Amino acid sequence: MRVVTAAVVGALCAAAWSMSFVPIGKSLCVGTSAMGCVGLIFLWVAPISAVVWAVVVWALLRLARWRPVWPTAVLGPVVSFVLALAAGLTAVGMRLRPSENDSVLVVTITTGIGYALAAAVTGGYGGRRDGAEHRGQDG
Repeated sequence: MRVVTAAVVGALCAAAWSMSFVPIGKSLCVGTSAMGCVGLIFLWVAPISAVVWAVVVWALLRLARWRPVWPTAVLGPVVSFVLALAAGLTAVGMRLRPSENDSVLVVTITTGIGYALAAAVTGGYGGRRDGAEHRGQDG
C-alpha cells in the first residue's frame, strides 16, 4: 500500500508539474524569441517548479503519515528523471512525434513508477530493529 500511495502522489504532482508549462510559457514568452522562450522555460522554470512540486510531494507524503518521508522525497525525483529521460530518448530514437498530451502522459507514468521504486527501495530505511542481528555475537 505504501508503494501505491507514493506512486499516486508522485504521478499526480508530476502531471500538474508538466501541465503547468503551457500557462507559464504563454505568460512569460510574450514578445521573446523562440530560443529565449525555450531557454527561459527549460533553464529556469522547469527546475524551479520541479523543486516546488517535489516539496509538495514531500508534504503530501508527510500528511499521509509516511515515515520516513525524506528518502522517498529525495530519491523519487531522481529515479523519475532518469526514467523520463530514457523514455524521451527512446521516443526520439524511434522517431515518434508525440503530442503535448502524450508527453504529459509519459511524464506522469514515469514519475509514478519512479516514486513507486523509490518507496520500495526506501521502505525499510530507518525502521525499528529488534536487535536480532546482534544476538549471540557477543564475545
